[in-house]
Amino acid sequence: MTQANIMNLLKRLRREFKLSYIFITHDLALASELADKVLVLYAGKVAEFGSADLIYTEPKHPYTQGLMSSIPTLREDKKLSFIPGEVPSLINPPSGCRFHPRCPYAMDICRREEPPLIALDNGHKVACWLYSK
Repeated sequence: MTQANIMNLLKRLRREFKLSYIFITHDLALASELADKVLVLYAGKVAEFGSADLIYTEPKHPYTQGLMSSIPTLREDKKLSFIPGEVPSLINPPSGCRFHPRCPYAMDICRREEPPLIALDNGHKVACWLYSK
């Protein structure tokens, strides 16, 4: 109840005073209530950035896809999944893409080189070798 009241207050203040927020959370469902744009981080690195609508409906990065498939919904009957493996150490992160040890699409380049942030359509950006040209 308290969380819902706070979210309603934040939405009202945003509307009335034309505010912008930087909302940092692990709760993607909660963020969807407030966010226009979403930046997804994995192990301290940007994985994906774009409009909230695109991030929630068409995630591009394998990590974002895994996050979205692990969220239960009331409107559709879907099988929940999880991201296998463990979060990497930030003291000694893996080489290349930090997500490669857990990624179902990992390629050799993922293990060697950190992917650049690649611009897609509509201002969407993703740091993944799957989208390099």
